[in-house]
Amino acid sequence: MSAFQLKISFSAICLLFFLVAFPLLSWAEDISALVAKRLSHDGKTLDLSGLKIGTSGAKQLAEMESLAKVTTLFLQGNNIKYKGMKALAKSPHLAGLKHLDLWGNLLGDLGLKAISESPYLGQLESLKLWKNEISDDSIRLMVASENFTNLKTLMLNDNMISPEGAEMLAAADRFPQLIRLNLFRNEIGDEGALAFAKSQNFPNLEALYMGQNNITDLGAVALIESQNFPQLKVLDLALNPLGEATTMAAFKANRKKKLQIIYR
Repeated sequence: MSAFQLKISFSAICLLFFLVAFPLLSWAEDISALVAKRLSHDGKTLDLSGLKIGTSGAKQLAEMESLAKVTTLFLQGNNIKYKGMKALAKSPHLAGLKHLDLWGNLLGDLGLKAISESPYLGQLESLKLWKNEISDDSIRLMVASENFTNLKTLMLNDNMISPEGAEMLAAADRFPQLIRLNLFRNEIGDEGALAFAKSQNFPNLEALYMGQNNITDLGAVALIESQNFPQLKVLDLALNPLGEATTMAAFKANRKKKLQIIYR
C-alpha cells in the first residue's frame, strides 16, 4: 500500500471515529433536548446562555409550543443575528415574555427593528441588548414603538449610540416605568448628557449608567445637579474625562446621601 493510500485510509478511520463518537443531531432534536434540560420546572424560565445556537437554533426555538409559559429568556452569546431575532419576534409562543436577555448576539439595527415591530413582545419589563452593534437607527425605532412602555430595565451598553441617539432617547415618552437605564460605553458625549439632564420623561429612574461616553464636566455636572430624576439613587459617570467641577458636584451630592455618584 502506498503512502498516499495509507494517508487516505487513516483519514477515513479518523472521520468514522468522529462520527461514531460525536453523532450529529438535527437542530430540531438538539434544541428540543437543550430546552428540556434548561427549562425551569415551572416552565417560566429558559436559560440558553452561551450555547451558540445561531440563527438556525433560534428559528427552531421560535416554533416550539413548549415555550408558551416562558416569561424569562436568557440568550446571551448565541450569535442569533437579525434573522434569528426576526423569527423569535414573530413567534406567538413567546407572547408571555417579560424578561429578555440578548447580550452579544450581533442583532444590529434590523434585530431591534424586529423587536420594535413584534406583535408579541409588548409585555417586556426588562430588555438587555449590550454588545449588539446597535446604532441611532435602533433608537429611532424604539422611540416610535409601543412595545416598550412596560420596560423597567433597559441595557444598551457597549453599542454605537451617538449624541443624536441619546437625544432621541431622552426626548421620548415611551419609557414611563423605566427604573434602570444602562448606556455605558457608547459615544453620547456632553450633548447626550445635557439632553438627559433636561428630560422629564424618566420620573421613576433609580439607576443611570453613563460611564465611558466621552462626557466632560459640562455634561456630568448637569446630570448631577438635575432635578428631573426624583427617584435617582445611582449615577455612574466612571471612565469619562472629568475634572474638578465634577469632583466638587459629586462630593456635594454624595454628602447628602440621597444620590451615589460614581465618577472615577
